[in-house]
Amino acid sequence: MDEGRSYHPQADAEFIDLIYAALLGETSWQTFLDRLSANAPGGRTVMFSHNMSQADEYLAMASRFEGPELAAYAAHYVNLNPWLDHCAARKVGLGIHSDEIISHTQMLQTEFYNDFLAPNRIARSIGVTIDKFGECPLIISTVTSRPDPEMNARFSEQLTRIAPHLQRAARFYRNSPSRWSGFDLGVSLFDSLDVGVVVLGESGVVRTISRTGQQLIENGAPMTVSPLGKLRLREEDAQSVLQQMLRRSYEGPKTASLFSGGMRLTLISVEKDRLSLLFEGPTVAILIQPPGGMGNAVDLDQFAGAYALTKGERRAVSGIVGGKSVTEIAAEADLSRETIRTQLKSVYAKTATGGQADLLRLVHGFPSRPQNNRH
Repeated sequence: MDEGRSYHPQADAEFIDLIYAALLGETSWQTFLDRLSANAPGGRTVMFSHNMSQADEYLAMASRFEGPELAAYAAHYVNLNPWLDHCAARKVGLGIHSDEIISHTQMLQTEFYNDFLAPNRIARSIGVTIDKFGECPLIISTVTSRPDPEMNARFSEQLTRIAPHLQRAARFYRNSPSRWSGFDLGVSLFDSLDVGVVVLGESGVVRTISRTGQQLIENGAPMTVSPLGKLRLREEDAQSVLQQMLRRSYEGPKTASLFSGGMRLTLISVEKDRLSLLFEGPTVAILIQPPGGMGNAVDLDQFAGAYALTKGERRAVSGIVGGKSVTEIAAEADLSRETIRTQLKSVYAKTATGGQADLLRLVHGFPSRPQNNRH
């Protein structure tokens, strides 16, 4: 670490302004973390989520740390950190510095200090737990080369003062209706095809459920929802797949299809950037297809040929059939949303449909290509 990095203590107001500027997209959360790092000599800051029951469930956004430092910490030292358990158990919103958790004399006897802190010239840590969701607390921690407990206490008090604003940011990311506006349209489209949709957040908590999804669960779909709103698949193998996809460190296939209780279940791991994962946790959508729902696989080539669709129009239809929004289709094709809308309008005209729901009914009712029997 470069000990010559600037050290400029900041006022509460500047940190609060940066929090709301990051929420509005006027600056980045990286800028906020960089300013926190500058608040202490030799400062380095990390905002991280750690599943206390899963050692490898560690996700972080860092400022001024070197890559090897973070890699070593995540791979090994996170499980030796005597500060972590206390921070995770501490009341949300109360800043703390490391001398309040364990004395420096005791710390000197630990592997964590001798093999990680000392070689990286870290003397103390100041942090605050800003949110808890299940067993995954969201923590901001700044390490410093400054051993002065009085100055570090002042920093921890400052974290306490700005913590309510960080908590509001966390709640915004978790609960903002705008984050689901595109999904709502997809739910209505699947409802029109008698396919249920359930969206799960961390620990399997139901975030959104479609009308058809609710009906299918009530009528015996192979899953249960507890009074606390947690969904569980009845078959253990299926539940195991779901649990894996709900882990923050999950890097497996984005979709998984399986049959359970006579129904087809499609599990979709929703892709997110690191910031969204930190604040929201993982999200998995489950499509519940009862026997006969949506028919057989769609032959889009045959459909496009029957209605003389252009290549661009076929791409737009393929995206709609795949449950994508206009925005997602446009992004994947590197085109504007208006271009995709224009292509869909052309499709509606050629197919005499009145919108996406009508189009999906037509596509899924279109006969699949018969297999050729050659003699």
